Amino acid sequence: MALYEGRDELERGSHLLTVKLSNGRPVDLIDLTTSLNALAQDFEDFANKNLQDPIPSNLKLYVREIRSGSIIADLMPLGEQISWIVDHKDLLGAFVGHLNDLAQYFLARGDADSPPSRQDAERLSQILEPVSKDNSAQYNIQATDQAKVEIHNHFHVGFVEANAIQNGVRRFLGPAIPAIEIVRDRLLTLEQVKNVASAKTGDRGIIESVWPKAVKLQFLSDMAKQQLLSLTENPFQRVFLVDAEVHAANGRPALYRIIEVKDIIET
Repeated sequence: MALYEGRDELERGSHLLTVKLSNGRPVDLIDLTTSLNALAQDFEDFANKNLQDPIPSNLKLYVREIRSGSIIADLMPLGEQISWIVDHKDLLGAFVGHLNDLAQYFLARGDADSPPSRQDAERLSQILEPVSKDNSAQYNIQATDQAKVEIHNHFHVGFVEANAIQNGVRRFLGPAIPAIEIVRDRLLTLEQVKNVASAKTGDRGIIESVWPKAVKLQFLSDMAKQQLLSLTENPFQRVFLVDAEVHAANGRPALYRIIEVKDIIET
């Protein structure tokens, strides 16, 4: 029995994401489930960004069929509400193109001005985990109509490419940031700052040697912040040599606690 009236007809005529892992050795179940989970999460985020669905995270991938012949899974995009009645042919094709763009970025050392998100990079590495451990494995992802390829865009990666991509992802992500670390003699620039020494919110700055984007600032003493505020020149046009306590969450800095301002440098 169909979960919704008319859903059987949709399944017979809809487009699928067909994933085929051709393996030469047994596949670790954890690697396989991690790979498929990363693929599902990346598709959900991609759908959220590219559809006008008013219900967040409504469209997800569901397993329609597991077939014999290596490991073959037909995954079907269905929404829990409203949008389940729509055939998402164009979205599936675009998603496969998105995976190709990610892979090419790391294979060709892509445009530094248009990097992927850290989350996309991490998920791509996880998707390729089963292939990276088997030198005869191949990963194919295609948008199909009942296993008949209709959309020419396809994602195809072998053992060599998978390892090259994962190495590129590791370089891109850099070393893991400790949860708490004290750094000394680092250059700080300000993005915004409250004009009150005792203010505990609203201050943000960049320490490029730690992270390229602005991070929330806290000053361990009013005196340290007063050194910035007492300048007769514009503090946003100065660079500050500081010692700081870096607090990280999810692999990226969430807070800089400024211990000491050692010097002020004119730019």
